[in-house]
Amino acid sequence: MRTPPLLVMGAGTLSLLTLGHMAAAQSPACQTSLDIDVPAECETIPVTHPVDGLGNFRQLTTPDNGIKPNLLFRSDQLDELSEDAVSELTAIGIETIVDLRSHEELETHPNTRLDTVSFDVNLPIGSDPADIAKIMPVEVAAQIRPLWFDGKFDEIDQLLDDHNVDLPQVRIDRYRDFATKFDPQVSRFLHLLTDDQNFPLLFHCAGGKDRTGYLAAVTLLTLGYSEQDVMRDYLTTNLYTFDELEQLVGKGPQSLQPAFGAHSEQIQASLQTITDKHGSFEAYRRDVLGISDAEVQMIRQNLLIQN
Repeated sequence: MRTPPLLVMGAGTLSLLTLGHMAAAQSPACQTSLDIDVPAECETIPVTHPVDGLGNFRQLTTPDNGIKPNLLFRSDQLDELSEDAVSELTAIGIETIVDLRSHEELETHPNTRLDTVSFDVNLPIGSDPADIAKIMPVEVAAQIRPLWFDGKFDEIDQLLDDHNVDLPQVRIDRYRDFATKFDPQVSRFLHLLTDDQNFPLLFHCAGGKDRTGYLAAVTLLTLGYSEQDVMRDYLTTNLYTFDELEQLVGKGPQSLQPAFGAHSEQIQASLQTITDKHGSFEAYRRDVLGISDAEVQMIRQNLLIQN
């Protein structure tokens, strides 16, 4: 079994014709009995993996397909790209990469260079939320890894219980942090979307789920989409990464499952924090992130298909 993301110590529908060799398909997650969240109308969301080795690379998922194709991509990290993957990303003509990982993650797992990229931006949104050493006592984290590889999942559950490690709450708190502790980074990202010279733009973290999921949520809300639409895009990660989730959720320890896959209550914690602190997303966007109504119109003009 592959090492789960949580155990990494210290770091953590494409319409482009040139990528059409990867046929879209319905994810088996839509019919699974596993205890994972799937997006509403799951069967209508096609899943493609057009870039070799990138499991969570895609454009933002919207029910109306209202975002201009081939301009804005979300992804997992680009540190071990094959020659095929480099060719596939080069064919898209990525102009800007926004890396949401910490400086430590960048040093440990540097991105592969793409010749088309002229603007590489690091906007660190904390450490990898899957970095076990950052979310529980070091002595507990050190014991989990060997227990995992020995398949002693009941002992992992007992260990976390004995040390009162409340992983669901840890994860909720992390998502609340996204909405309160990284305003300059989120603001900078949205400002990048006001300049049409920055596209095609790809933004990513380690797994393309948590930090990338929050930036995707803020982007969709800025574009005028609803929280339901945000949830749809966020949970689409579980469709793209289902093969891994079958192992981690289907066979892994119950106590670690809050760290595996996208959980609706986690992104909802971010959205609720915004409402609780600022009254509305519009107030947060305007007064905290410093994105004016005029800049919102620029972002929408750049990214939305005009009817």
